[in-house]
Amino acid sequence: MRGGKSPIFAVLGDGSLGFHLSEFETAVRCRLPFVAVVGNDGCWNAESQIQLRSYGSNRMHNMELIPARYDLVVEALGGHGELVKSAADTRSSALLRAGNRPSLTS
Repeated sequence: MRGGKSPIFAVLGDGSLGFHLSEFETAVRCRLPFVAVVGNDGCWNAESQIQLRSYGSNRMHNMELIPARYDLVVEALGGHGELVKSAADTRSSALLRAGNRPSLTS
């Protein structure tokens, strides 16, 4: 990553981000720029699909997540975070202004 010329992008959901959010601190500390684009649907989706398939909808419990501002968490860790509310906003988002820091667009 350090010597690469191509930008690095990660596309993930909010449930997946919950497992890896602290890695933004590592990326800031090690000066590893990349852009994460997070689809925030407020759900542990992979786990909810397993529960749905295995047990049915009447036994799906605690799969919802709060509408967290992951962009603010990344900023608190020293990265760049932006909340994008519509597709039109992506032109001015972290996708274009990532700079030399880890960035998250949610």
